[in-house]
This record gives sequence, structure tokens and C-alpha cells, in this order.
Amino acid sequence: MAKTGKRSPLAVDEVVDFMCHPVFYELRTAVDVGILLFDDLDNFTLPDGYSKEDIWRILIAIRKQAAVFIPDDPEREADMWMVTTSSLSFNAEMLEVRTKMESSLERSLRDMQGSPFVTRFIERTLVGGLRAEGITANEDRVHELFTGTAPAGPIDQLIANYFRLSNECDIFARREVTHGLIENLYYGLIEGVDAAALPERPLAPLDARMAPPHSQVLMDLVCQRAREEGDDMRFGPVLRIINISWFFRHFNVLPHLNVLVGLLLRNILALKWGLPVLSWLPEGFDPGLEDAPVDEARYKAVFEHWSTDYGFGFDFTPYFEMNVRLYLRELERLAVSITYLEQLNEQIERIFESHINPRQKSILAALCREPGAILRIAPHQRTFRIAYGTARADFLGLEREGYLVREQEGRAFVFRAHPDLREKIVQLGAAVVDSAEATLAQGRAVVS
Repeated sequence: MAKTGKRSPLAVDEVVDFMCHPVFYELRTAVDVGILLFDDLDNFTLPDGYSKEDIWRILIAIRKQAAVFIPDDPEREADMWMVTTSSLSFNAEMLEVRTKMESSLERSLRDMQGSPFVTRFIERTLVGGLRAEGITANEDRVHELFTGTAPAGPIDQLIANYFRLSNECDIFARREVTHGLIENLYYGLIEGVDAAALPERPLAPLDARMAPPHSQVLMDLVCQRAREEGDDMRFGPVLRIINISWFFRHFNVLPHLNVLVGLLLRNILALKWGLPVLSWLPEGFDPGLEDAPVDEARYKAVFEHWSTDYGFGFDFTPYFEMNVRLYLRELERLAVSITYLEQLNEQIERIFESHINPRQKSILAALCREPGAILRIAPHQRTFRIAYGTARADFLGLEREGYLVREQEGRAFVFRAHPDLREKIVQLGAAVVDSAEATLAQGRAVVS
């Protein structure tokens, strides 16, 4: 009778000794509380007899025991997964708590959403999305279009379309995320724009085992992740939103403008899942952001070389962790802006004794930042989601009080700061802006 071949069992004591090795314990801790990349192993003295590749494979094998596999694509030929580490779980939970409905920050945003101190976050989000699409946009021009300037070309029209769709996200959030909804966002963006003339955005090179799936498959995966039922408990709303954004940033779900559609869908899901503050935050890495939580080299390692397999399978934990950290950094900046806007409103109330409502305060706050700005009724109406007559009454009330002067622009009225108001409000705005920027530079923030 032939003997059955059988592997000798591993010596338990040897396995335990290795798992308790001080260096290996340090590495496992580093993985759980931060972002550890393959090249970071060069900074450790590895256990004798083990190479970087050996240690990396062992770490991955251990972490995969608690992994969530993504995407749920039966055709994939390589494992793609993430682990909810202690650091990621804590940061994701903090982001959920700080961005949820009825948080103090969300209540403040409702009252101050028309202020340029906070609307600049919407503009920065769009500028970053255009940059990812390979489109260079002047920030001043984006701001002019946000305030209602008529589009003068195809890129202007694209920007105007984005702002219009952004304003309708609360309506889209009442609908189920389907192929039709995603296509509506796409066709809304390219309305009046020659899509064929748009630049082709660069995509990160893919591993040979990760051939990009067809658009239909990608759409199915996005809609599946956007459904709330049947979700893995370890994969909460913030991580699901980051996962959905990943599809649009790294694959061609649609023929063009994938990043912008992904941003709009992010905003829709944030509203749908009760995290409205998240929709105000810029997404991705801004190389011009001071005091960013990651250096450019680490950013590239995580975002531009995400498809590199250093062991077996693709661990997306650093990708999720980095996105959450970037969101938290933007949340701190938004909280600083809100804090100083509240201080500005208090000063406006002291200086201007007449009764003005919160929307009218936002108009005066806008003039603090841009004393010579031309103010239009339509953007004010869209920002606060009010009737045209209500928006018009806000401006006419400030005109009656002597704070604004009315001018004619074509068939429409526009408004400017009254000359008597301008000097006073310039001084007030400069003091508040300087104070806010000084606090940002020192890295302090008040987050609700």
C-alpha cells in the first residue's frame, strides 16, 4: 500500500516565537496604526534570514484574515482587498461623526452656506476635479462662474453645468443610484459642451491581471456598492463612498468626465446617507495645500502606484486611509472657516444695528472678502434654495438700508457695496481673514 504524502506540521513554538519577535511585532503595530508601504521596510532591521519580500508576504497573509475584498467582481484574477485597521476605523468613525446631519458644523453650514468663506470649498473641489480630468481652470474664473457670470466658452459651460447639478444633489439623493441616474449626471455635465474636444485624462498603469472591466460591469459595481442593504459591517458609508470614487478616478466608467461625475455622486451619497458636511469637502490630494497630512512621494506611492502588487494580491488599506486623512484635514480647514465666519457675523451684528437675516449676513460677509464684487440674485437664490422673490427681497432690503447700490446688467439687476459701506467692511473683512489665515498657518482648528 502506497504511503500518503503528508507535510510535517509547523513547529508551534517556532511560529509563536516569530510572531512575538520584537521587530515583527513593531511592523504589525505600524501596519495597524498608520500607513506602511513596501519601501518603508527599508527603515526597519528585519529578523535574521528574512528579506523584505518575505516579511511583506507574511504581513499580508496575516492581514488578509480580516480583509474586505473589493470590488465584488467574480471575473477578477487578482485579490483586491482592504483591512479596517485600528487607525482607519477610528479616523473613518471620526469623519462620520463630524459630518453627520444635525452636528454643530452641519447646522452652521446651513446658516452660512452662502458665505465665500465656505463656498470656496465647493470651488476648490471643482478645480481639483478639473485638474484630475486634465483641464486647467483659473480659480478666479471658476469663482466668477459660481457667482453667476455667463459662460463664455465650452469649459465655462462645463463649470456652470457642474454648479447647476451640485445645486440639485439633494433632489438626486431621494432617488436610488442606478445606471440612469449616473447617466443623467454625465449628460447634464456635457450639455452644450463638445465632449470630443475634452482632453483624455491620464490613468495609472494597471497590473496585467487587472484589465479594466467593461463600462457595464463598472456601473453594476458602483450601483451595488451604493445600495445600503447587505453591506459588510466593516465597510461603513465613508469607506463605501471612497470605494465608489475609486472606480471613477481610476477607470473609465463613462466616456468622459469620470472624476466630475464621481464627485457629484459622492455628494449625492453623502446627502443620502446623512453625512451632508462631507459633500462640502474637496476630494483627493491638493499639492498646494499647506500642512498636508502626507508628502508628495507618499501620495504618489498610494495614488499613482496603487496597482503595484508587492506580495500577492492588492492591499487597498493605504488608499482608504490616505483618503480619510485628507478628508479630515479639509474638515479642519472648513471648521476654521466656519469659526471665523461666526465671529464675522457677530461683528456685523454689532456694526450694523438694523435687523438683517442670516442670508443677508452672507451677502455682507461676501463683501468683506471681495469689497468690489458684483452681486447677482440668481446665485444667491441657488445657494440658499429659496424662491427668486425671497432672494430679490434680501438684496432690496440691504439696498433700502443703504448697504448696497443697484445697477443694470443687460435685463437683470446687479448690486455692489455702497461707497459709504466699502471702507468699513474692507477693514472688518481684512481683520477676520488675517486672523483666520494666521490660525490655519499655526495648524489649530476647531472641529465640531
